[in-house]
Amino acid sequence: MISNHLNRREVMRLLTMTMAGSILLPDLTEARPKIVRKPIFIPQGVGMKAKMGDNDIIFKLDKSQTAGKLGSSEITLKPGYLGSIPHFHKTFDEICIVLKGTVTIKVVDEIDEVAAGGWHLRPRGSVHCFWNSGNVDARFIELYVPAGHEQFMKELTNLFINNKKPTKEEIKKLGEKFNTPFQWDQLPEKL
Repeated sequence: MISNHLNRREVMRLLTMTMAGSILLPDLTEARPKIVRKPIFIPQGVGMKAKMGDNDIIFKLDKSQTAGKLGSSEITLKPGYLGSIPHFHKTFDEICIVLKGTVTIKVVDEIDEVAAGGWHLRPRGSVHCFWNSGNVDARFIELYVPAGHEQFMKELTNLFINNKKPTKEEIKKLGEKFNTPFQWDQLPEKL
């Protein structure tokens, strides 16, 4: 006759093996593919280059390189230029790291002058915009956490090819495609 009862020692041994297995073999216990990533080195000035009017953007990292965790670009914004129409993002945060000049960033009703060496977080869900109110080019890194916004930026630069200036409707449509609602009524009066 087979017993359906386990003694305490057998129960403890099975529990220990189960816990150890889940720690030592996480790829087998979780339903996720194993991702092998390699280091990525991007020298200064290297990356896919594009224009937004008179301003430059260099795409650095995208979601395919970071398992969807981070996207980034380097932007040069000329004096007096608005970097974006007021908008917000529903699914990611943006971090601005200023390398040269000063970027003025408005988030809701708060305005910050971010000079070279400064960092600024624009949290998801907060209406924001930015501009260069200085008299020299502003150069800065934008981080998108998690990744994805870099694709929006690539499609936005396509609207400027051959010195085109995108229409309000084209920008609105792109924003809808990427879950980025624009708030035209909140444009700053003074840059």
